[in-house]
Amino acid sequence: MGKNVQIWNIKHADYENQCHLVNEMERDDICFYRFIGGNSSETEDFIHHLDELKEKKCLLLGIFRFPFRFEGKKRMQTAIHQYYWMKEICDSVIFFHGDGMLESIDTTTSFVNANEIFESYENKAVKSLEDMLCETGVMNIDAQDVKTFIKGIKGPLFLHTIDGDSFDEPLKYLISAPYLPDNYTDGKQMIMNIGYTKEVHMEAFKNINLRLNDMFHKADLVKLGTYLMNEPGNRFRITMLVNGIDDPFPQPENFKSTHSSPFWIKRKWELMLKKGKNIKLFSSSKNA
Repeated sequence: MGKNVQIWNIKHADYENQCHLVNEMERDDICFYRFIGGNSSETEDFIHHLDELKEKKCLLLGIFRFPFRFEGKKRMQTAIHQYYWMKEICDSVIFFHGDGMLESIDTTTSFVNANEIFESYENKAVKSLEDMLCETGVMNIDAQDVKTFIKGIKGPLFLHTIDGDSFDEPLKYLISAPYLPDNYTDGKQMIMNIGYTKEVHMEAFKNINLRLNDMFHKADLVKLGTYLMNEPGNRFRITMLVNGIDDPFPQPENFKSTHSSPFWIKRKWELMLKKGKNIKLFSSSKNA
């Protein structure tokens, strides 16, 4: 990753405490914005934040978590609208199924610990991209590769890392998780980064590549990165970035673009006023 590129991880609930970071963002940076859908009272702030981040011109990636179905049909309907607003504003979206997250933990897990686990899934996606850009080797993947890849096809992404010392079991069990998209193998394009330890032999490396390409046979492999991990044993670490997967729910028939919403118009007006004020201040300073 270029030294001028930074990855930001911003959580909706903490935005007011992190909003000062927006001023530090550069055009070449990558920003993740994490949001849990379903609460209609958060919609205005949610779009306001995304709009503000979009003004920075950096690559904006949304991480959207759908609510649990036991929270009610209305909450899910609200979340689906919010998902499509996020998709409209962001360069791409990574989504998680709340019910799938629930399936991944024991029923006796405390509420506090469960939320920590759920957040770790989202943070793992951010870390996956950081590792893909930071781990350099024989064949590297840089930030420009990722940006071109993501902007090439509008739609949700699949981003996931798996670690293992044996791939004897079916690969789909290593990659699949109930909270991830179930159609990730139907993506249109893929970037893959493979880390390996010194004891990995050529036959094993060949087999894992064949199995991955067989599993993702519908996707064009746009870029393949490889790097040596300075760790003992016979281990792989594989990060997959897949675009062109399907949305988790159909777009509602009554969906309205954020461009037609009253709070979007209000936000644009505020930005215009802010820019006008800055221009006046700059002119006054120059004349002085």
